Amino acid sequence: MTDTASFARVLRLVWLAVTSGATLVMGVLGYLAASGEPPQPDLASTLFYGVAVLSMVATAVAFWLIRQMETRLLNAGSNANARGIVQGFGIAALAAAETPAILGAIAAYLTGDLLALAFGVTMYAFAALTWPSDGRVAYWLGMHEAR
Repeated sequence: MTDTASFARVLRLVWLAVTSGATLVMGVLGYLAASGEPPQPDLASTLFYGVAVLSMVATAVAFWLIRQMETRLLNAGSNANARGIVQGFGIAALAAAETPAILGAIAAYLTGDLLALAFGVTMYAFAALTWPSDGRVAYWLGMHEAR
């Protein structure tokens, strides 16, 4: 196994851990929302639209961070520097993409509106679109050499 493949495997584990953690939070809070009396049912509309706006912002930030990562990779001086850029920006972008899932789960729990859990879809879409396959990681790490 090459060093790039090993690095890609570590990134895949991080991607899976983050999405699994958010899925667990969504599942637990969704279950609690469905099985009990919500603490703030009168805030359903406000929280739903608030989470919608924050989800759009968080998803835009996540894609912006991936774009910034690729821009900085063009100027990376070494493989070690490129790996640091991929780790830093990639994980920050995934954390930003996770935000709608967590906020949607909190809104669902507080209001009992399970539709708010649908904001988690953006996290899954982002994780799939940026999945660190061996080829994608090799491309990212090779960007500074292509210049």
